[in-house]
Amino acid sequence: MIRDWQNAFPQLSFYAQNKLYKIVGPIIIGLELIKSPFTDAFSPYFVIYPLWKEDIKCSLDYPILLKDFKNKKDIQYDIPYEKHSIFFDDVLESINRYSPLSFEGNISSKKIMAVLDEYSKAQPLSAAPNSYLQAALQAAKFKIALFIGVVEAQSVLEQINKRKWDLNHFKACGVDFNEWLQNLETMISNRNDFLKQIEANKQGKKIAKLQSSELVG
Repeated sequence: MIRDWQNAFPQLSFYAQNKLYKIVGPIIIGLELIKSPFTDAFSPYFVIYPLWKEDIKCSLDYPILLKDFKNKKDIQYDIPYEKHSIFFDDVLESINRYSPLSFEGNISSKKIMAVLDEYSKAQPLSAAPNSYLQAALQAAKFKIALFIGVVEAQSVLEQINKRKWDLNHFKACGVDFNEWLQNLETMISNRNDFLKQIEANKQGKKIAKLQSSELVG
C-alpha cells in the first residue's frame, strides 16, 4: 500500500510505514496515514512539524498542524486497508485539490503563514481564539518568520503582543505567560543558536534522507 503512496507523491520521502515527509526550511511537511483506533482502517492527514526543538524526537512529538481530507460528501476518509485500491484515486484527487501546501518546489513563508492563519480560524482552535493553543500556533509562526529574518520575526511578535490572551488558560496549561513571551523575545537576539538547532536536527540519520525545498521570503 505505501508503495502506491510513494509513487503518487514522488516529492515526498518515506520516513516510516505510514509517514511521507519532506523538509521545507525550518519545518517538515507531508502526509500521514493514521490508523483508526476503532477499525482496521486509516485516514490521510496533511501535517506540519517544527525542526527547531531540542532534538528530532521532540520536534516530531506533536504537529504544528494536523488536517484531514474529506470525500465528495464532505466526510473524513476512513479507508479499510483491504479496500485501499478502491478508494485510492478518489483520495488522491482530494489531496491534490485540497492540500494546504503543494509538495512541489519551494514554498513562500507568506503562503505558510496564510495556511496557519486559516487553521487558527477553524474548529477546534476557533472555539477559543485567545487560548494558549492559539498562542502556541502564533509562536510557531514567529519561529518560521525568525528563520527568514529578524525583521519578519519582530513583525509577528508585534501581533502577538497586541492580542488579549486568556492568561487563565495559560495557567491551566502550566505556562507562565510573561516567561513564554520573554523566551520569544530572547530568541531574536539568539537567532544564530536557533538556526544551528534546526541544522543539527536536519542532520539526523532519517531526516537527512528526506527530500527538501527552500522556504523563501
